[in-house]
Amino acid sequence: MALGIKRVSVFTITFSAVIVWVGFYSWRIMFNNFAVEVFDASPTDVGIIQAAREVPGLLAFGVGALAVYFAESKIAAASIVAVGIGLLLCGASPSLVVLGLATVLMSFGFHYFEPTNSSQLLMLTDSADLGKATGKLQSWESMAGFFGAGMILLLTLVIDYRTTFYIIGGLVSMIGLYLVLALPANRQEAERRKYRLKKKYWLYYSLSFLRGCRRHIFTTFAIFLLVKNHGMDITAISVLMLANNLITVFTNRWIGMASDKFGERPILVGCSLVLTFIFLGYAWATWLPVLIAFYLLDNVLFASSIALKSYLRKISDPEDLTGCLSFGMTANHVTAIIIPVAGGVAWSSFGHEVTFVAGAAIVFVDMLLALKVPRYNGPVSTSEQPEPDPESA
Repeated sequence: MALGIKRVSVFTITFSAVIVWVGFYSWRIMFNNFAVEVFDASPTDVGIIQAAREVPGLLAFGVGALAVYFAESKIAAASIVAVGIGLLLCGASPSLVVLGLATVLMSFGFHYFEPTNSSQLLMLTDSADLGKATGKLQSWESMAGFFGAGMILLLTLVIDYRTTFYIIGGLVSMIGLYLVLALPANRQEAERRKYRLKKKYWLYYSLSFLRGCRRHIFTTFAIFLLVKNHGMDITAISVLMLANNLITVFTNRWIGMASDKFGERPILVGCSLVLTFIFLGYAWATWLPVLIAFYLLDNVLFASSIALKSYLRKISDPEDLTGCLSFGMTANHVTAIIIPVAGGVAWSSFGHEVTFVAGAAIVFVDMLLALKVPRYNGPVSTSEQPEPDPESA
């Protein structure tokens, strides 16, 4: 029985995303303080747990295998439960080992939720509005992060970390369990699916891989640069994070609408071009306000992923979509462990300039590949494959 939910809709997809991102941001904000203050964790301990947290992203191709047998709505709802249980176990952790295992469980839920939820949205959305719909969803995710940060700030003023983990983890788990029972399967029983890599999606996988390399350099070293080289304290970093979430609430929608209006290729190429100069700025700029502006702009341009998902939807067969998104997430995480280590060694040996120049080179290659994305004459129906603009040949 659907328990009052008759069908999967944009509302249920958005609501699910908000719940997951509140849970994820709660973990993200509390984890370091919790690990250090409760378990006296060393930088090595935290690094090992953070590396282990990326493993589920590397294994995200498993979502495609699950989608052969289960509807996306059920996979997404079960993933929410996994996020909630992971948070509960974080709060109950008696040791760093258990905290690490709980973090990995939470990460599995998060990384398995993302491709299935995106797939549901893309399948429901008319191709003329793919960017707008995805931009709105990401804006709500940013708002969830902003709300989660505020909620953690208030809760931790009056209760300890463990109780906060229990409250948020319990809430996320209960909502996830309700959705498992309440959401109907958004697939016909007779629908048959196969799970395999196809050559036609090589460009999407390649761009996902390069964007993963760029993401890991940015997430590992951008804030570290502000802290180590410019002395920003935790209060300043927290305000920067809140400002970032607030800004992307608006910019995600704008980039999504721009993708619909101008096409995916200009967004992908333009963002990569700007990012090339931002990474070079990280390497050589010394004035802190400029570096903060680069950080905020870098986060804004993460929304170019909206155009990449829109491109995939236009070239993919509906039965391939979830599998492609899951393989794309795996490609995005291939270098999750290698890049931080290699970048750190390069920084220690030759200075931070080498790390960020390498990032600029990666983004430049990404821009060159993005030029291969076809420029479409207009929207296509969900039953048709797009025809490239002859001028782009």
